[in-house]
Amino acid sequence: MCLRAEEGAVIADKTVLKMMREMGIRCGIRRETAYHRYNSYRGVVGRTFENVIARDFDAGAPWRKLGTDVTEFKVAGGKAYWAPTLDFCTKEIVASDISTTPDMAQQVRMLDELLSKIPEGAAPTMHSDRGWQYQHASYTSRLEAAGIVQSMSRKANCIDNAATEQLFGHVK
Repeated sequence: MCLRAEEGAVIADKTVLKMMREMGIRCGIRRETAYHRYNSYRGVVGRTFENVIARDFDAGAPWRKLGTDVTEFKVAGGKAYWAPTLDFCTKEIVASDISTTPDMAQQVRMLDELLSKIPEGAAPTMHSDRGWQYQHASYTSRLEAAGIVQSMSRKANCIDNAATEQLFGHVK
């Protein structure tokens, strides 16, 4: 701010931050923001599962490997949370739900839609991150009852869920 106000310099914030980093200077005051990125991880709150997918997102046929996650969108008047289920073979969104809150009700609606569409005899693997909703007893029991194998990425490793994260990148 001093460079701009007192010296009249035209300089980008990133350039100043780079110069400060090179000089070993840190600012003790951080800019306050009302926006905080959504994070569904709350520790181990239920059952966790092995990473069955192990970054092998290639599925030879539809309804073999599915992926899900929740992402946040800023919209007029607040935030919206989208929970899609992606078929890794066809890259088709086979079920989804949009809500103003990322809660279990959203996951129940998404699962209702998904389970009504799964073809007879299909036994897919559902891959997700370690979000609290995917560890929840009601979620895990519904997948188990439907014959769906649950797979979870390792903690704090978004690349393990890259196929679903890529979908969010394209949409955003």
